[in-house]
Amino acid sequence: MSDNAKGGFFEQIQGKINPVVVQYYYGPRFAKSGDSFQYLLTVMEAHVVMLKEEKIIPEDVASKLLHVMEGWNDNNPQLDPGLEDLYINLEHLITQEVGEDVCSYLPVARSRNDVEAAMWRMELRERMFMLADALLALIEALQKRAEETIDWIFPGYTYHQQAMPITMGFHLLGISAPLLRDLKRILECVERFNKNPLGAAALAGTEYPINRVRTAELLGFDGVWEHTADAVSSADYMLESSNIAVMSLNTMARLAEDIIFWCTNEAGFADLSNDLIDSSSIMPQKRNPVICATVRSQARLMACRYAGICDACSVQFQASRDMTAAWEDVLECIRTAEGMARISAEYVKSLTFNKERMENILNNGFSNATEIADSLVLQGGLSFRQAHKVVGAAVSRLFEQKLGQEALTWELLDEYCRSINGVPLPITPEQVRQAKDFRVCVERRNCQGSTSRDQVQRMLEQQYAERDAAVEAVAKHRKKWKDASAKLHSAANI
Repeated sequence: MSDNAKGGFFEQIQGKINPVVVQYYYGPRFAKSGDSFQYLLTVMEAHVVMLKEEKIIPEDVASKLLHVMEGWNDNNPQLDPGLEDLYINLEHLITQEVGEDVCSYLPVARSRNDVEAAMWRMELRERMFMLADALLALIEALQKRAEETIDWIFPGYTYHQQAMPITMGFHLLGISAPLLRDLKRILECVERFNKNPLGAAALAGTEYPINRVRTAELLGFDGVWEHTADAVSSADYMLESSNIAVMSLNTMARLAEDIIFWCTNEAGFADLSNDLIDSSSIMPQKRNPVICATVRSQARLMACRYAGICDACSVQFQASRDMTAAWEDVLECIRTAEGMARISAEYVKSLTFNKERMENILNNGFSNATEIADSLVLQGGLSFRQAHKVVGAAVSRLFEQKLGQEALTWELLDEYCRSINGVPLPITPEQVRQAKDFRVCVERRNCQGSTSRDQVQRMLEQQYAERDAAVEAVAKHRKKWKDASAKLHSAANI
């Protein structure tokens, strides 16, 4: 009998993939895809339940199919990478259990394309919420440390130069703010892609009288992905999800960079616990913040991985191997972000700040210069450019003379005010002393979102509320998915 008497190309190639391809492509991919089999089972069970309810396949056939698949819900069966993918393995295993005649009903009214699209969205939504959990832990750690250090002043930097005095609490809240936005992005992203693509088949839908709303209900989707070609061809949900992961990693990398600087001998603002550093095999004094550098390196590597995902998804508007190959990279970006968030939370909690060092180092620069200029404007009536020239001239002279904070006196400012503006300094020595006080500098900045204690406390409370809202939203979604799973298993066992 000729091979084509057994069927078309689909049937003829099953189990006959070149062993070199299996060894170097399918085998390694299978080693990473074991967790995905349960999502495949869930999608296929929902599809069979719907086919039975709509009387598209015989009820006894559906019952046999569901009985076999329900038996695998706790344990994955042995999979064969030589059968190309998870779905072909599933057909092969079901055929072994109930025979080809029963299994031949399984592919009715669907394709591997829409099945993969459904299972990917289900796995992705759960992975994204695992990332959300990790970001919540990091945000909580940052907020707690911000509350502890709300009054601990130290220099804010631009280009590694002292810029203006701030507090550590203010700085740490500035890092948790974009992470909170990433949390919102996760929720919004999941809400966008959590629609049912099942029923799209290969790309054009099906003529069978299926009920896509029913499968959406059984799979915990929030509705139906309307356009069938869009359902199996679009990659925006993959790009958006991995982009959120990479953005959160970018913020973690910047925090890591800060901590690496704070732990230098030159700064000495903070130190890490012994279980979060490395040392040197040759230099016994070294306390290397290698764990922070690990987070930074993973952020950079995942940014490159994301660029590859973008490139892989730029194929024609159709389902393709390129996008399938990129799927593992999407998950890797999200898994990496989750892990690095957990690590970042640990070293944020472990940081020991040197309050005295943080405050005293302000005397090495002129980060109060802007406050003095503002005082000349607000209390003395000069224009800002006049005030800026006076303070700038005094500071540049002291810089050239290698003199510091103590030499920035009322007399020196008065001298430059007379020579530049032709008038005596319009504020008193006490007003200059107040402007030079770093704590006064911090507290005077009381506009919305700035450094004063009142503003930092207000922002902290606002962030607490945003965090609590995210926790509630995540729990609400998870409950819906859990309820859908219970509904599916109940329907599958009738």
